[in-house]
Amino acid sequence: MQTGPFSFIHALTLTQQTAQSSFPYLGRDQMDRQRAIFTITESLNFLGHEARTSTLVRWLGRFDGIEMHLEEDQDPILCVRRLLLQSVGNQPSDSKASSLCTWEWLISSIVRLDFVQTHSGWGSETRSRIKWDPLAQTWLEFLEEGKEGETLTTWMPGSGNPDLARRSAAALLTGYL
Repeated sequence: MQTGPFSFIHALTLTQQTAQSSFPYLGRDQMDRQRAIFTITESLNFLGHEARTSTLVRWLGRFDGIEMHLEEDQDPILCVRRLLLQSVGNQPSDSKASSLCTWEWLISSIVRLDFVQTHSGWGSETRSRIKWDPLAQTWLEFLEEGKEGETLTTWMPGSGNPDLARRSAAALLTGYL
């Protein structure tokens, strides 16, 4: 059995695990959403990007709460965790991880994830009064902008959200959030 911070990867093979409900697990396991942020941190450390952890976590925090309005496979924290675990799993055991998985490559991969490509707005079903900009306000701050009688709509157009992807990439590269 593999040991170390990612010993659960081989058993998981990046698929859904069923949490054990009996003692001592009591419904918890390594792949809980609650543990995802720790796995993200461990993955960044393994890949040699520990200095970038704060930047990525602050950026991800701007999306906190939107997962309730997205499909399960679009949850920001889980998507980034999955991407990082795949990156860790793809590293040859005898090579230096950071040389194969650059920060730039990770950012490029992250900004292509579905949750970055979505749009959200408050307004009528046919027209948004205000659209959410994750780099200007957090999701929870955006929710406070809604007015009585308005509808909250979240959608992903065929063209995605290239402006947010570009600006997010720049923020993640520079660390300016």
